Amino acid sequence: MRKQCLFYLTLLTVVLVGCGEKEGVCHIQGTLPNEKYNGKYIYLIAEDRTIRDSVGIDSVMVENQRFEFETTKHMMCIIRMDWHYRFGLQDLLIVAEPGEVQVTIDSVSSGGGTPNNDVLQQWKQLTEVHGKQYGQLISLYQDAHFSGDSVRAKTVKAHADSVHTAYKERTRQMAAGLPDGPLKDFLGSRYPTSYQRRLPDGTVEEVPID
Repeated sequence: MRKQCLFYLTLLTVVLVGCGEKEGVCHIQGTLPNEKYNGKYIYLIAEDRTIRDSVGIDSVMVENQRFEFETTKHMMCIIRMDWHYRFGLQDLLIVAEPGEVQVTIDSVSSGGGTPNNDVLQQWKQLTEVHGKQYGQLISLYQDAHFSGDSVRAKTVKAHADSVHTAYKERTRQMAAGLPDGPLKDFLGSRYPTSYQRRLPDGTVEEVPID
């Protein structure tokens, strides 16, 4: 009996140590749409180019249309296929944060599974809808402008501006609702509400942005 107790205590210790080793780890599991990507490499890189070299690049080989990454770094990252095979695949921005992140790399890529990545996916979808709608309105504005229809051009431009303003405000609201961290910083930097201006006397003032 004593030997059995020692065995179970040892097993429990191993399990607990194993769990401790995974604490704070971001585990990314991904899929690709076609078996032609098997044997090819896919990369996890820092979104911020200024720190990309110091952070380095992680790469894994795709097997059975699947791949996995693990990292303990808490930052914005991009998942990107080897450039030789990248055509038709959309890069995916994710938040490397503790937990299980599920991603799909395809013509329209997606991710989720952790709190920040769920929010990021919502923002991605919002951005794609906005980009399509805003692009169509700008195209209509240009057609009206170059055809000399100034009244229609003005109306369409006002509509486009309102659509873009709504998108900016929604992005700002999403950033404001997040806890401090990489995603809050990233979304907050898209459309900041103010900037700092240095005055001739050396002091700095905060200037609001519309």
